[in-house]
Amino acid sequence: MVAVPQMSEGTPPDPLRQLGQRLDRAQRERAAETRHADAPPPGGLGFGFRIGIELVAALCVGLALGWVFDRFVGTRPWGLIVGFFLGVAAGMLNVFREAKGLIFGPPPPGGDRREGRLE
Repeated sequence: MVAVPQMSEGTPPDPLRQLGQRLDRAQRERAAETRHADAPPPGGLGFGFRIGIELVAALCVGLALGWVFDRFVGTRPWGLIVGFFLGVAAGMLNVFREAKGLIFGPPPPGGDRREGRLE
């Protein structure tokens, strides 16, 4: 005769109940996210500070990368000059994207907006 080990749990977990709990939790999280998404846009001063910080941060990153490149390769001052221009370009691209989002609103979820159509 073979001994059959007994299970420590009385009843197996109900997968539908677990699914229902996970769905409830996901709905609560989504509701919390939409509450934040419905907040009014920041004022002009906040938007201006945000744009300024993005420009300065992109410029600093470009300069730092150019400086590091110069240190390792020994092409002083060309890496710093190229890093400066790349930082300026990245900063202007960020400003353009932010201004575009301010004018046209956020991009639609799951689609690309080109000429007013979702593709």
